[in-house]
Amino acid sequence: MRKNKRVRFAIQTFLGLMVSIAVVQNVTAHTVLETPQVTELKRTANNIVIGHGCGESPVIGTSIVFPDGIDSKITAGADPHSGALSDFVTNWGNLIQLLQNRSVFTEQDEKTDNSGNVVGFWSGGGRGVAANLNAYIPFTVSAAVFEAGSCAKSVRFDVAIVDVCQITPISGFSDDVVSLWTPAVGSKYDGTPGGHAYDSPAFLTINRDLENNPLPDTCEEGLDVFVRPSAAQIDRDMPIIFNGIQVWPQP
Repeated sequence: MRKNKRVRFAIQTFLGLMVSIAVVQNVTAHTVLETPQVTELKRTANNIVIGHGCGESPVIGTSIVFPDGIDSKITAGADPHSGALSDFVTNWGNLIQLLQNRSVFTEQDEKTDNSGNVVGFWSGGGRGVAANLNAYIPFTVSAAVFEAGSCAKSVRFDVAIVDVCQITPISGFSDDVVSLWTPAVGSKYDGTPGGHAYDSPAFLTINRDLENNPLPDTCEEGLDVFVRPSAAQIDRDMPIIFNGIQVWPQP
C-alpha cells in the first residue's frame, strides 16, 4: 500500500513538473522583458528577451515602442481615465535608455519624440539571432515617481515589439517575415486577429513604493493603472530609421 502511494506521488510530481516546464517554455517563447515588474524610485537594468525567430528564419532586427503617455489610452482600475498620465506617474517621458551592446546586432539607436524623450529603440544588422535561440537587448528604466496624492498602486505599460526576420513593406507582413508582439490598438502593426502573437505585447509594470510613498488614507486598496500606446504613436515610432533613411519596413 505504501509503495503504491509512493508511486502515485512520484507520478503526480512528475506530471506537475512537466506542466510547469511547459508553461515556462510557452512564456519564454514570447519576446518579453526579462524583468517585467520594477519598483518606483529605483533605477533598474533590464533586457528585451527575443524568444524565437519567424518559423525557421533568424531575427535580423527588433524594434521597440513604449507608450509616450501623451495620447496613450489610460485605464484606472476598470474605468477609462481622461486625464494625463502625470496624474499617476509624475516623471514619465524619458525614463528609458538603451544600453550599447553589439554582441547580438551590429547597429542600434534610440527613438525620440519632438521633445527629445526616448520613446523606444531598435537594434539590427549582423548575423542576427538564430531561429531556435534567445537573445538579450539591454536597456535601463530610471526611477519613476508616483504622484503622492494618487491612488495608483501600480502602472502597467504595454510595450510594442516587432522582431524582424525579413525586410518587406507592411503589405508583405506574415508570420514568416515578422513577429508582432504588439497591442491591438488599430495600428498598421496590429497583425491579424487569431494570428501568431496577436495582441500579445510585452509588459512593464512599475509598482508603487508603499513604504516611502504610501497610498492616501482615502484610497483603500489602491488602483492598478494600465497604459497602452495609441495607434498613431505606434505607426509613427515603430519604423527603423538609420542615418536618416527608413530601412524597415520598406516604404
